[in-house]
Amino acid sequence: MQRNCFVVLAALPSIVWLSGCSMGEEIRRIEEVNRQQAASKESRSTNLTGEQLFIRSCNTCHPAGKIGMGPSLIAMDEHFSTDESLKKFIRVGKGIMPSQPKSTINDQELGNLVGYLRDLNKTIKADATKK
Repeated sequence: MQRNCFVVLAALPSIVWLSGCSMGEEIRRIEEVNRQQAASKESRSTNLTGEQLFIRSCNTCHPAGKIGMGPSLIAMDEHFSTDESLKKFIRVGKGIMPSQPKSTINDQELGNLVGYLRDLNKTIKADATKK
């Protein structure tokens, strides 16, 4: 019986040491998962350019800002004289035009998109006057 107690006591430091190793390994694994999740979140991106957003979300119905499934954007500045009114319209959507909530386009991206749309509107108008 004494000998069995001695074996258990002799093995105790090894057991404690091994459990400490496995705990440290688990912490390293958790930290690695957290790093990977953060990298994945960053790669999903936000703060896309206005052009990137237009291509992703608008170009299918308004190809190059011209008439398609949706209307041409040539009169956009007449319908939306302020950036705020255009932003509100984009957020809410209308008819078959889907809304673009913050979960789809954040505020900075919305500003980028509106800036791009304003420039595109000028280009469309300039091209129309050349014809």
